[in-house]
Amino acid sequence: MRILIKKNSLIFVFLFLSNLLFSQGLVENELTTNQMLVSKYNELKSRSLVKSPSISDTISLGALGILDDFSYEGPYPDTSLWMDNFVFINRGFAKSPITIGAATFDGLTYTGMPYDFTATATSSAAADYLTSKPINLSFLPSDSVYFSFYYQPQGNGNAPEYSDSLVLQFKAPGITNSFQNVWAKKGSTLATNDSSWTLVMIPITNSLFLQKGFQFRFKNYATLSGNTDHWNIDYVYLNKLRSKADTSFNDVSFVYNGTSLLKNYRQMPWEQFNSSDLTDTINNYLRYNKSGTTSFINISYGHEIWNDFTSSLLDTYSSVGSFNLLSFETTHTYSACDIPAGCRSGAKIDTTVFPTNLTGPSRFTIKHYIGGVNLNPENDTLRVTHEFFNSYAYDDGTAENSFGLSTLHAQMAEKFTTNQPDSLQYIDIFFNPFLTNTSIYSFYLKVWSDGGGVPGSPIYTSSEALSPVYGGIVYNQFIRYKLDAPLYLTPGSYYFGFEQNTTEFLNIGVDKNSNTQDKIFYNVTGTWYSSPFVGSLMLHPVLGYQWEFTGVHDIAAAKLNSLTIYPNPSTDEIFIKSADGNLSEKTSYTMIDMLGRTIVESTPYHHSIVISDLKEGVYFIQITEGSVLSTHKFIKTK
Repeated sequence: MRILIKKNSLIFVFLFLSNLLFSQGLVENELTTNQMLVSKYNELKSRSLVKSPSISDTISLGALGILDDFSYEGPYPDTSLWMDNFVFINRGFAKSPITIGAATFDGLTYTGMPYDFTATATSSAAADYLTSKPINLSFLPSDSVYFSFYYQPQGNGNAPEYSDSLVLQFKAPGITNSFQNVWAKKGSTLATNDSSWTLVMIPITNSLFLQKGFQFRFKNYATLSGNTDHWNIDYVYLNKLRSKADTSFNDVSFVYNGTSLLKNYRQMPWEQFNSSDLTDTINNYLRYNKSGTTSFINISYGHEIWNDFTSSLLDTYSSVGSFNLLSFETTHTYSACDIPAGCRSGAKIDTTVFPTNLTGPSRFTIKHYIGGVNLNPENDTLRVTHEFFNSYAYDDGTAENSFGLSTLHAQMAEKFTTNQPDSLQYIDIFFNPFLTNTSIYSFYLKVWSDGGGVPGSPIYTSSEALSPVYGGIVYNQFIRYKLDAPLYLTPGSYYFGFEQNTTEFLNIGVDKNSNTQDKIFYNVTGTWYSSPFVGSLMLHPVLGYQWEFTGVHDIAAAKLNSLTIYPNPSTDEIFIKSADGNLSEKTSYTMIDMLGRTIVESTPYHHSIVISDLKEGVYFIQITEGSVLSTHKFIKTK
């Protein structure tokens, strides 16, 4: 098994290896892919919308200069400013960003997959680029042109090693065809509660750069085999008439994506909802980036509540009104904007505008807005959507890390509480590929009753073994696993999860921006323990009556013995055989090598599979027959 170890301390390495050697405990593993990018890329590809930004335009500074604080949704950079799509625009990897959102550099391409699956965990090579379009910088040195940005290593992700780096380059038009290094920083880690950012100010006085067609470019050096070695950059700003002291910005912004209107969940089934599940106070943090301990700004704060299904405005409310916001204390280490200076929370919500109970699937959006400051309208408006469909969730749908167990028959579970009698139909799970292609391994879905605050007796175990799937029937990056039969649940607490049939890490995605570690449990020795790590497990129980899922596809229990690959080993071709002799006409297959790379995309099966062009070795075939998916191993010989 290949293990990706990305730690900056020998102590951490020792502890990590100890967990592996003794197969004890829950382990935090870095991500190998970015499934949000994978999903977005596949969506654009299917609609033939994948394209490279135009490079023919030359940007003018204008009155406000060039400014990108990455506060838009992403996941790709703004094509009006940038020439490439390699970095990940997101609101999850950065800790306390300068304004909401940041650009994250890692070891992945814009498709969300590693640049090189075979790269060793200790290697470092050029990875992501973020290149500006040509800019008209026809100014004199006396015009005082400055380029600035903020950077943060690691954030909520993985710390870049000292051998990794973040680099800034400038390109002089007409003089050289290459970018020149003007700044670089070696990798480092953040302290546990540190969210500090470093401002870089660079004067541009060289006449070679002060021309029409000037460009700048960021790039990082990282391990190319995973979603690791993270750097975050924010508030990239280029303008004239600046000075070295121009280190603060009269800008108020939201900081994070927004907390849930629900007391306990990010989303819950509509049939389980009642008004007591709502909170009347939401902590949406604000940040004022003006320097100085006595600086403050007077702003207003309000919100609107919309019923998305009826397009009706339920409420308009000045929830906080006018107040003074102190400047952000740049010397403080913020864990979650935990002091009043620079970060304001406590927005009151009028929950009486919501129905006491819901009569069907519903979706509401709360639009939060800041008044009085308008430097960048993108960062002073925040929309938080609350879905009431069929599933429970604690997470925000984006993974920054993953949890795994490396013990045979180890168990992992997450606690949810039902208000009304209901039927469990599916469990949605976000599996993170981790170098080893774990889709060849299996687990059993399980549900436990409450055992006094920990999982108690099992009340459901799937009859067939299932496998992690990294493609196929996907629901917002989650894979939907169907129970053998609906499981009736009375009101109360239950624990949903699995028991694994392998010593390999199966790795479930973890949202690091919400923390419900007291609801996550694992068992490797016969005793249940709560998670020692911050985060929310990306596992969703899906409830409801069967008629609500009419027409919904799902991945049923993989009947591992119903299909056979033969001959095995083989030299020229292999065949798929069904145990009952009735192979579906809709059968398709995907071929994967030992490194998890797709050799053949999903392809309809016709009579045989030619393998004569493959190199010798071990391969895997993922076969989809209707709604059933199974994985098989075969050996290619000379």
